[in-house]
Amino acid sequence: MQYTLNTQSSTRQSLDVTVPSAQVDETFARITNRLASTVKLPGFRKGKVPTQFIMERFSKEVHQEVAESLVRDFFWEASRKAGVTPISNPSIEKLELKQNKDATFVASFDVAPELTLPNYKNLSLTKKKRQVDDALIEEQLKELQGRAAKLKSVDLPVAAKLLVTCDLKVTPFRVDGKPEKTRSFKEQVIQIDETRPLDAALVGLKVDEVKEFTLQHSDQDANTHFAGKTVKYHVVVKDVRERVLAEINDDFAKDAGAFENLQALKDRLKQDLEEASERDANGRLQADLLDLLLDKTTFDIPASMIAMQLDDYCREFSQQFAEQGMDPRRINWQAYREHRRKEAERSVKCGYLLKQLGDAEKIEVPESAVDADIEKFMKENRIQLTLKQVKSELENRGALGEIKGRIRTELIFKRLLELSTVQETLLDKKGYDALLESERKQDETSTLHPFDEGESSEGTSTDPHAHHDHGSHEGHSH
Repeated sequence: MQYTLNTQSSTRQSLDVTVPSAQVDETFARITNRLASTVKLPGFRKGKVPTQFIMERFSKEVHQEVAESLVRDFFWEASRKAGVTPISNPSIEKLELKQNKDATFVASFDVAPELTLPNYKNLSLTKKKRQVDDALIEEQLKELQGRAAKLKSVDLPVAAKLLVTCDLKVTPFRVDGKPEKTRSFKEQVIQIDETRPLDAALVGLKVDEVKEFTLQHSDQDANTHFAGKTVKYHVVVKDVRERVLAEINDDFAKDAGAFENLQALKDRLKQDLEEASERDANGRLQADLLDLLLDKTTFDIPASMIAMQLDDYCREFSQQFAEQGMDPRRINWQAYREHRRKEAERSVKCGYLLKQLGDAEKIEVPESAVDADIEKFMKENRIQLTLKQVKSELENRGALGEIKGRIRTELIFKRLLELSTVQETLLDKKGYDALLESERKQDETSTLHPFDEGESSEGTSTDPHAHHDHGSHEGHSH
């Protein structure tokens, strides 16, 4: 076998491979003999078909299988001898394959990027942490109170803060005034907020009342089906309910989780909030650290790794979409991949950068840390097996490497922060909200609508009220 290694870019290389004719013929013989022993042809007994008949009848299939076999065997042998480590399957070009002749092919493949680590010691960082004060604890108590609220049907007209269950028929009109397909939404539950046009139109209605009206939606409406259009609504009120809140006292605490009294509940909330605040601050600190290092580092990343990361995003998004009762085939996957491309590029870069940093600091994962992580998982999930049994099962599923990788990442961050100067800043509600708003403006919000190509049919669950949602940004994601 002969080979020549060519560099196409810092992350892409190719091998020109020549396979001697003797090995080509040997592969042809092996594959035709195997087929001859299994196929049936008229006039021949099974297993007695001459190989020349196999070549005549199944020439295309034989050549395909021979090519795959030669590439599989000789590409990886050539890459080992050339001292390169492909991180993607090869793309085969210029394949020349004939019996009694040397075979040649060009195999292009991705390789890991080479990068020069920036100065990662003595960095200055700020750990921004939400202060757990009485106001935050009271806010959490009110959230618990809201979640525990009981709904009571009332004989009242629709008004602010009441919950209305209604059936809707919605007809958007095109710019030329022609109606589009009418969509039906059964038993939609809306908590009335009079500042929202649809809600305001329902105020004053009673159960079983019907109302028809039109609304002009803005061009910036989050619901792309209605943006910039006049929409006709047909509404039937089915039920009007109010939320009955329990008084926040010792009895409320006991119902919330068998706490001895209200103070015990507050103590538990404070502990949980402080743990959550610490996790949130550490996640943000790690992201800031990576941003700082990425700004100091320039290197190319393999296209195949970006594609794999995007594949992961697509699988997750498809599952989320399906869980909401929607058809993933309606998603414009090309648009979605473009939407997540920068995020995928950053993720891949972070992975390579962290690996290099871990190698530079000689970070190793002790087996005791892996065992402790698995034992914690077993305890939390009440798994009645031995550590050895669970560990063996994880290894068979290929999950042990993921656990080690996660622990190594944690150890790398721990080491990098030990080498840095970190100041902690406590943020009150106003300061924390300002931080979240700043992050929100930097990050592109991911929604279902921009990737939804299809038209929903009569009776679908697509929410006509979606353009009224004002969800708060409760976390920071990188």
